Amino acid sequence: MQKSRRRRGLELNLLSVVWLSACAATPAANAPSAPNPEPAAATPSAEPASASAANAESAKPSGAAPATAPLAAPEPSAEPLPKGTRVLQIGDSFAAALGGELSKLLKDAGLRSTLEYKTASYIPNWSYEGDVPKFVSSYRPDLVLITLGANEIEIPKPEERIKPIKHLVSTLGGRPCVWILPPLWKPDTGLLKVIRENVAPCRYLDSNELVHDLPRGRDKIHPSAEGRQIWAKIVFDWLAKERVGSPTQPWALKPEPSLN
Repeated sequence: MQKSRRRRGLELNLLSVVWLSACAATPAANAPSAPNPEPAAATPSAEPASASAANAESAKPSGAAPATAPLAAPEPSAEPLPKGTRVLQIGDSFAAALGGELSKLLKDAGLRSTLEYKTASYIPNWSYEGDVPKFVSSYRPDLVLITLGANEIEIPKPEERIKPIKHLVSTLGGRPCVWILPPLWKPDTGLLKVIRENVAPCRYLDSNELVHDLPRGRDKIHPSAEGRQIWAKIVFDWLAKERVGSPTQPWALKPEPSLN
C-alpha cells in the first residue's frame, strides 16, 4: 500500500516538472510585441540618387536664373514718323505717279500730305514761275519732295540746268527737302549727275539705285498702278530711314553721303 502511494507521488511530481517545463518554453499569448527598431540613418552619398537626377544636375548651367525669372525686355521699335507734320510734293507727271500712293502711306502714318504737279513741266518752270514760293507760304510744309527731270533726260547740255536747280532749292526757305529722280526707262545725258551735284542742302534720292524692273504702264514710261505702289513704298522707307529729326525741325535728314 505504502509503495503504491510513493509511486503515485513520484508520477505526480514528474508530471508537475513536465508541465512547468512546457509552460516556461511557450510565450504568453497576450504578451505585447516589442516595437521594431528605427532603421539606421543612411550615409549620405556623393552620387545623385538616379541617372535622371545626374543628367539634370549636369545640364543646369552654373548660376542659371530660376525658371520664374522675367524675360528680357524687347528692343524698342524704330521711332515713328512725326505725326501731324506736312509733306509738300511738287513736280511733273512722275510726281503725280509717285505722289498719290506716297500720300496714302504718309496719311496712314499720321502725317498730312499735299501734292502739286504739272504734267510736261520742266525744272526752269518750277524755278522761275513763282509757284513754289506760293505753295511754301500757303502750306508751310515741314518737308518738301521735288520730283523733276524725267522730261529733260535727253537735253544735250544738262549743265544748263545748274542755275535753275540752285534757284529752285533757294525758294524753299531752308526747309528739309529731297529731290527724287524718277526710275528711268532709258539712259540720260548726264542730268542725274548735274542734279546730284547741285541740290544741296536738299538730299538726293536716285530711284534708279533702289528700284529695278519697275512695272510700267501702257506708254512703257510711267509706272503702272503696281509700279506706283512699289516706288512709293521704297521712297517712304527711305524717308523713314534717313530722318533724324530735331526739336526745331522734325524732318531734319541725315547729311548727304560723300559724292566721292
